[in-house]
Amino acid sequence: AAASAATALRARRAVATAAAPPLGQDLCEEFALYAPPASLAPLQRGKEPIPLGVLKARGEVHRDGDWHRSVHVWLIDAAGRLLLQRRSAFKDTHPNLLDVSCAGHITGADGVVDTAVRELQEEIGVSLPEADLEAAWVCTLPASAEGATAQHGRFLCREYQEIFLVRCSAGFDAAALALDQGGQGEVAGVEWRDASEVAAAWASGDARFVPRTAVYGAILSEAIAGLGGSD
Repeated sequence: AAASAATALRARRAVATAAAPPLGQDLCEEFALYAPPASLAPLQRGKEPIPLGVLKARGEVHRDGDWHRSVHVWLIDAAGRLLLQRRSAFKDTHPNLLDVSCAGHITGADGVVDTAVRELQEEIGVSLPEADLEAAWVCTLPASAEGATAQHGRFLCREYQEIFLVRCSAGFDAAALALDQGGQGEVAGVEWRDASEVAAAWASGDARFVPRTAVYGAILSEAIAGLGGSD
């Protein structure tokens, strides 16, 4: 039953995209819903969010504040710089702001690692094997954010964020990345920023960056410190 539901979901997504390619995101894309967390602290290693067995359209999820799941993949170079993407003007949350290297929601048909692999390829043209992403996983962090956009109105985004930190190889060239291979106008550009600058921007509430909590910043800083010296 689960396999047939996943097949049907992929078929609906393919038909909708072929009929009218969305800009920024597909508001009809269906997310799996999860039970709310006991707190906004990181989940203990090995503990998974509790699925409700319900699928719901993205636009309705962000309108109603349902708990869902996403991946956040950070790329960092040997100099301690994080690759940030600038979200497109068409996004339904935080348009035009600087954000994590790559991010995407987990649909009812996909898992955590394969979503990370797919989003890296679609958003910024980076291909990594699943084993590399599995090794780069940091933690699962519940988070809640709200706001409004001129195009889409108010949103309440409550999600379990699966955070990854990937060290780029020595020959990685951000200027050569093929952005937005998914064709949805999700990414306006990418740029390097020192990790300390990103942390300071979050701490000061810099309006150019998608806001992140102190807990998020501390988790990422600890993961970066854990990478040790350069290759």
